[in-house]
Amino acid sequence: MRLDRSRPLLVRLFVLAILILVPPVAMITFRALGEFERGMVPELDKKAAAIGRDITAQVERAVELGIPIDHLVGVDEFFRPVLMANPELRYLAISAPDGRVLFVTGAPSADLEPHYREAGQATNLTIGDFLDLALPVQSKGERVAAVHVGFDQGYIASRLSDIFYDIAVVLVASLIVAFEILLFVVFFNVTGPMKLVGLVVDRARRGDFSHVAGGLSGDEVGHFVRTLSTTIRRADDQYRSLMAYIDEVRAAHFDKSVVERVAEIADRVKFLYRFAESGRPAVLRERLATDIRLPLFLFVFAEEMGRAFMPLYAREFGQSTGLFTTEMLMALPITMFMVGITVASPWAGSVIARLGTRRVFLTGLIPAAGGYFLTAFADSVVQLIVLRIVSGLGYALVTVACQTYISRATLEGKRAQGLGIYVGAVLTASICGTAMGGVLAERVGFDATFVVSAVLAAISGWLVHRLLDPGAEGGKAADDGDGSASDKSLFSLFANWRFTALLLFAAVPAKMALTGFLFFLVPVILWRAEMSLPEIGRTIVLYPLIMAILSAVSARISDLTGWRTGLVAIGGLIGGLGLLLPLPQLGLEPSMAVALAIIALGVSHGLSASPQLALVPDLCWIECHTFGRTRVLALVRTVERLGSIVGPVLAAAFIPIWGLTGAVVALGGVVLVLSVIFVVCSFAFGSGLHLVAEEDGE
Repeated sequence: MRLDRSRPLLVRLFVLAILILVPPVAMITFRALGEFERGMVPELDKKAAAIGRDITAQVERAVELGIPIDHLVGVDEFFRPVLMANPELRYLAISAPDGRVLFVTGAPSADLEPHYREAGQATNLTIGDFLDLALPVQSKGERVAAVHVGFDQGYIASRLSDIFYDIAVVLVASLIVAFEILLFVVFFNVTGPMKLVGLVVDRARRGDFSHVAGGLSGDEVGHFVRTLSTTIRRADDQYRSLMAYIDEVRAAHFDKSVVERVAEIADRVKFLYRFAESGRPAVLRERLATDIRLPLFLFVFAEEMGRAFMPLYAREFGQSTGLFTTEMLMALPITMFMVGITVASPWAGSVIARLGTRRVFLTGLIPAAGGYFLTAFADSVVQLIVLRIVSGLGYALVTVACQTYISRATLEGKRAQGLGIYVGAVLTASICGTAMGGVLAERVGFDATFVVSAVLAAISGWLVHRLLDPGAEGGKAADDGDGSASDKSLFSLFANWRFTALLLFAAVPAKMALTGFLFFLVPVILWRAEMSLPEIGRTIVLYPLIMAILSAVSARISDLTGWRTGLVAIGGLIGGLGLLLPLPQLGLEPSMAVALAIIALGVSHGLSASPQLALVPDLCWIECHTFGRTRVLALVRTVERLGSIVGPVLAAAFIPIWGLTGAVVALGGVVLVLSVIFVVCSFAFGSGLHLVAEEDGE
């Protein structure tokens, strides 16, 4: 049974989920926002009046002490904390009876004074986009001044817009999670069992009744599978009854011709039909690459929730020391998480070979989920760094276990399909996790968000524990090599200069840009630009969105044209040039320049990521045969992560020299230079001897 036959069912279920979730959520949202707006206006009026009365009382007390109203001192210092504590207020002012502005904080006096002169003693004014509430200052029964409290009419609209976007993010994330759950349910409860049914029926058609389908469930498909299995077991029982009767006849009958005839019948039955030798039909099980997709999605979702604010969370603990600047302390949690992944990845494969993917997934989940949970209670940068290392170790074990499971469950001719399952789960989890993490951090705080991450990771482990068969670990992947080469000799790959150029001038700078710019600099820059955490999360989500769109297209172009080197080169140049967009000479507003740089980075990696991996066997196919493609690609990922480690540290080192936007440009310059070197090297990729075996043969 082909897997894609379940796609129409999956599409119909997903459309049904959209119809069920979107309309009621949209109706509730618009009604709630309308009620919020109607209730917000009078509450803002009350708050403005309360603040105005408090300020008026302070001013009247000063006037009663004999201080002339126009000789008050420190009014700006008095107004400024009030404005900072109440973001809906735009300005505070004190005006004379004739409308002259005596003191103002938060707005130009020239914009207010003509309206005050014209309005006289009116208490409510509309000045452009501001609503102005005027409260009189009395002294001995006379009006000596007026205190003005101004708030932006667009504040309510902006708050409603923020809430609307947050609800939209939650809704989209819910739809993606619903799709992942439906995908898992369809493949695990429908496609998988029916594929086994097809195999069992095909065996039975050829007279083989030695197996029954495994993976039973309580739904209609499970009932059908149990009925088929019961039928096969009955056939097995009838066969054994027949063989027992034949043995009885052969042992008890004295007529030689009858015995020979019975023996002939028995031989004929055994020739036409096959039954289990053990006396009981074996349970046929088959792993699907999609079995691990939902646990992988939830686990990566948990990690990505901290993506939008990790440097900001570290900043809450960080003060510069003699050894590290504040910026470096903000970058170290990201760097050390990558160090944990780099340390654990090389030996994860050997651990999987001994324990199996299921056990390694559950084992890696302990430090990962534990690290997320304890991060919520960290009270120093040192603790945060240690916990990020621990989480990185667990993250490496879990993701390598998932990759291995998918590789072993995918047929040799469908490696791209298996890789697509892994990449698809990671990208959708990045989109959901980053956006949802920003919303949760804004609403419930950083600490609670990390607790939610730990819960999601624990749920992914529960799914693996309950749903994956411990005995279905599978065998060795088809591209694991012949096993004759040692890990030490694997480094002879660097003698292939094309392989080395690909790593140092394409793979490493791509990871430097990803971690140094997207993971570290972007949250800090956008936070300094007074963007909220949900807005930061929505901006960072541009990267995986572009990646998800372009990666499939570039992979198809790469496979059809074979133009892998060109795509990698163009992607590197786009990434380096994109990071130069914050240059002051270009005149772009900082947050806009950062958003465009994120889009450029998504285009860069979307074009180059898949062709880059596909290019490795092209450049060293004999080495891939000798060492195994899995080990060669593992070496590629390990070297890549050196770029992930260097990126945040390099960016943090640039900040004290050139500032935040200057650090982006400097990092972009490094990436661009390395990419240009790769472009120059790529022109020689197609000429000369470059295979180890060919060079030795000469």
